[in-house]
Amino acid sequence: NQSPNALVANVPDAMATLIPRALLTFSQEPVDVQAINRKTWKQEQVSSLSSYSLSPLTNRLSPSVLQGFTCTSAQPMTTETVHSLVHACRPRISREKVVLKETQLTCMYNLQKDNLSQNFTDYPSDMLLYYNYAKVEKRNCRSYFNAAGSADFSVLSSVLNKDEMLLDNAKSCLGISEVSLSKNNVEVLGNMVCTMEGSYIQNSDPFILEKLKNCKDFTEAQVTAMETLLISGTTQYGKTTTWNQQTLEDLGTLPLYLTQNFWSMFTTVKGKFLKSFMPQLRKQETVKRKLKTLFMQINSLSRSKRGAGCITGNITQSVIADTSFPFGYDMTQFDLCLDTSVLKDNLAAVTKQVDDNNFQKIILVKLNQAYPSGIVDEQLRVLGSVSRVATLDDITKWSITKIDTLSALMAFGDGPWETAKSKAIITTYLNTSGNSLGSSELNAIGANLCSLDVSVLKTITSSSLKNANSLDVTSCSTEQKRAVYDISKSSFSSQRISNPTYYQLISPYLGKHTHTHTHTPDLSICFFSTYFWCA
Repeated sequence: NQSPNALVANVPDAMATLIPRALLTFSQEPVDVQAINRKTWKQEQVSSLSSYSLSPLTNRLSPSVLQGFTCTSAQPMTTETVHSLVHACRPRISREKVVLKETQLTCMYNLQKDNLSQNFTDYPSDMLLYYNYAKVEKRNCRSYFNAAGSADFSVLSSVLNKDEMLLDNAKSCLGISEVSLSKNNVEVLGNMVCTMEGSYIQNSDPFILEKLKNCKDFTEAQVTAMETLLISGTTQYGKTTTWNQQTLEDLGTLPLYLTQNFWSMFTTVKGKFLKSFMPQLRKQETVKRKLKTLFMQINSLSRSKRGAGCITGNITQSVIADTSFPFGYDMTQFDLCLDTSVLKDNLAAVTKQVDDNNFQKIILVKLNQAYPSGIVDEQLRVLGSVSRVATLDDITKWSITKIDTLSALMAFGDGPWETAKSKAIITTYLNTSGNSLGSSELNAIGANLCSLDVSVLKTITSSSLKNANSLDVTSCSTEQKRAVYDISKSSFSSQRISNPTYYQLISPYLGKHTHTHTHTPDLSICFFSTYFWCA
């Protein structure tokens, strides 16, 4: 049964994200809301789910489904339906946030801009970042910033220069004339502090540190300001002489970003803290770049004397099992204390724990010594981010024959690949008899697709592209995009009868030279003429 409802009902909840988006086009078929709400979806899947008129269903949709909002799906809806859909995305207590991208948020605003009320909590807090401030009544400006303060300011693209304008308007509203914010002002501004320069952080009420815990990243200047404020001893964390493991735990995620200037204030508690902090960071899927920086900063004071042999302690299975490993080892000691046989027997555990580039290079050197003919699938599948420090010469000796190996090597969470290296890996896999760029392979390589030659891209079948996730071709050349686009036209040709659905499926492969695919002028105009708010 190819019915989308039957597919949703029969596929186990845990496997829902594996359903190809082309199979989730409901057209005029009634949607089984209870069934789709039980499952967790990817945004690209539910953008097709949302193409059916959802007017009576919006308040019952889960955040996972609501994240599929697009301008294309909203086009046939009435103003009331769009309003209900936007209202359903508002922040609600005991309910996960509806995660939306900038194109979705700006589209929401533009569709509603002539009918918006001053009840700002009725709208998604992220959408408020695009609100025309001139329409905010002066007496309501404080409530506007209070509601917008819950937003994720990282969704703002730098080209719109929104963060500076928001801060200027907030200062005018709250009567802020200097770079010093009171506790009350910090409370109102909320997550806006994530966009502020170091001077604000350093000179404001120490309560600003509590709001900074919500930020997703920091500039060097912001980190320096946080450290200056903390070390001053005027915050709730007290003087540096009183700092202990509890201090580190109370700081939330902030220690992830702090430098050796901060870590030098601690002596014996760093290892104990990492035993709980590192598993927490890995569970949150913290990007490798941040983990590498953390280890470099916290471990920078560990230095051993040359020629002393292994003095930190032999690295055994029990040492590796410690969640703070390899903290306490410098590069020399890591090399001297890690026996090749121990590495071979515990390879998956070691590569999971080690994030430092220099340590990872030592692991690869030892593996190359252990497997002089080249590393094979079994070992490659557990290399993790260690694979990213391999040289092209290393990669040419790898045996990549299975899709599981390709998927593991291409894992997004292990960091980006250099173009030449990803091309070498994928080509090695394709050189194995029977291997091709099927839907599983396309899902595995993701944006690394753009590292392949046009001649290789042309071997992708329409069926493979149709059953794959939407592919990220933003870094591809014009010729590469054209090749993928030509295949996509054939992949989704059966959906041409429904222009909005067809457009939604084919839109990831559109470029400025490939927009003659649709017979619906509104859609192409929406996408190409008003780029910043159409999805």
